[in-house]
Amino acid sequence: MALKERDEYLHAPPVDAPEKHLWSDNFWFSVVDREADVFGINHIHASLSHGYVRASAFYVIDGVHQQWASRQPLEVDPVFETIGDQRLTFRVDKPFEQYRWSFDGPKFGFDLTYRSRFEVFDYDDCLGGNPLGAYEDYGGHYEQALSCEGSFETFGGPRKGERRAIDSWAHRDHSWTHRFVRSSSWEPRNHRTLQRSLGHFWPSIQLENRHLNAFGWMNPDRRLPEGANPVGGWVGDADGSRPIVSASCVPRLEDDFRTAMSFDMQFDLGDEQLTIATGRKHAQTRNGLMRDENDAEARLDCYEPFFDFEVLETGERGYGVVEYSVNPPMPRFRY
Repeated sequence: MALKERDEYLHAPPVDAPEKHLWSDNFWFSVVDREADVFGINHIHASLSHGYVRASAFYVIDGVHQQWASRQPLEVDPVFETIGDQRLTFRVDKPFEQYRWSFDGPKFGFDLTYRSRFEVFDYDDCLGGNPLGAYEDYGGHYEQALSCEGSFETFGGPRKGERRAIDSWAHRDHSWTHRFVRSSSWEPRNHRTLQRSLGHFWPSIQLENRHLNAFGWMNPDRRLPEGANPVGGWVGDADGSRPIVSASCVPRLEDDFRTAMSFDMQFDLGDEQLTIATGRKHAQTRNGLMRDENDAEARLDCYEPFFDFEVLETGERGYGVVEYSVNPPMPRFRY
């Protein structure tokens, strides 16, 4: 692993990159608390190339969708103390060990501390290389299993004013890369079959004594750039974090051909083969900031459903997120 503490912050774009290409650091942290009935994603997209930050908090609280997003000038140093907008902020308390997210929004707020459960994993250490590395000048990407503790308050609804505790496992990732370098098509390119419309899968499976993660493609016949590694991922536990051999994912979708009902996943750890089934689905949201410079156009439908999990071979149970995508994004334009 070649990661340095400096990698926890913002990265400059490649010196030879065209100025018009959108380059950004992206911070993704989950909240998956079944007891509190709070499920969400905190996300920051910070662009040194274009000088702005997009901050978002996409949540389902007591079964009700509540979302926040804004775009503001980026006015912090690359090695920042805090980053975000006037309401949602993120800071690194201790590199690779502890982080804090705070939000004071119009409908809800929180103060959350994330701590490391297992060692961070650098996607450059995937067997066959980083599966993201064939796309858009990917600079780097790493992930980590976390715990999440803090307080959460709603400012409306039947539990208005109630401050509830958050105490659960969580997941985070950080990437620095170009985003949506290629221009979108003039008209949406609808695929002829469901199989061809399926995009990536990216689960974070939180178990009591280990944590599983993978990036791959739900369509096993998807065309990839020459030399691209089709799948990567890792398993983390008390002995550290290490790459998996492979993973696959078969979705079951509702009749809108987008909303996930369930997933069946296979993980090859080398010395162990695991079948992971989703159980109860608690909530589903969507990362609304998958955009290029055009704030009106969604470039990717990146869904974030929250599930219980069971490992069929061992009986282990846990919970987490199965991020996935379906093409093309619908609706294409969202304001």
